[in-house]
Amino acid sequence: MTPAPDLPRTGRLLDLPEARVRVYEEGRADGPPLVFLHGFMTSAFTWRHVHPAFADRYRVVLVDLPGSGDTPAPPGGRWDADRWVRLVAQLLDELGVDRAVLVGSQMGGSLAAWFAALRPERVEKLVVMAAGVLGEAETNLTLYRLLAHRRFGPLVARLLPKGHFRKRWLAAHGPDHRPEPGVVERYHRQLRRQGAQMARVGLDLRLSYGEHFDALVEPIRGLAVPTLLLFGADDRLVPPSTGRRFESLLLDSRLVVLADCGDFPQEEKPKEVVEAVERFLGTDDD
Repeated sequence: MTPAPDLPRTGRLLDLPEARVRVYEEGRADGPPLVFLHGFMTSAFTWRHVHPAFADRYRVVLVDLPGSGDTPAPPGGRWDADRWVRLVAQLLDELGVDRAVLVGSQMGGSLAAWFAALRPERVEKLVVMAAGVLGEAETNLTLYRLLAHRRFGPLVARLLPKGHFRKRWLAAHGPDHRPEPGVVERYHRQLRRQGAQMARVGLDLRLSYGEHFDALVEPIRGLAVPTLLLFGADDRLVPPSTGRRFESLLLDSRLVVLADCGDFPQEEKPKEVVEAVERFLGTDDD
């Protein structure tokens, strides 16, 4: 039996000024840096079907963001967009990277967009998937706030039934998506163990978007960084209209709407994601 794909190695923990962060690297040490940023409630594991396709040409860097995966609980204080941007800049500095291709999905896509808007000189190209920073059709700030509550959050995370979690998880995907065995259980275990700390930093970033999802509009307007936008046609959380809003603000962008896909393109349509990113980066064999 072929083993299920996973992270490349055990990784290493970087001590950055803002937080400790675990990274996993593979590919060519002298290749162009390709940095993957995951979304809320996931981890670097979410890229398991995508990152191997780029290891022969790129220096692939997968990140467990603060509080997620094998990265420790983040320090206190407010984790707004500016702090997240500082963290990414510190990460690149520690890796010895001047400019990188950033690939982000969901919260990680929003973070990548913030970083590109504020530090464009450090972004070679940008891939943004299902990022809600410019608009969401459905949000559940109540759940965010419950999980982020200092006193009750850890209890809510531990007690959220697996069946309820699975139902919500599948509802965020396209109607025909069938997760691999054990994947939902893995994410549920992470929620029970780390849900409160993930929600605390995720909520701060989410609140940075502005009441009408307009906080990033002026910073990103006219951004010339080449950008690939990947959004799911059946995404109930972040609809394709958000991708079109990105496209209207950026000078050099291409929007791809993936059929039969929800809020997790990298998990639902990894083959299509790899092909689109390869075309965008000019590394396909056509």
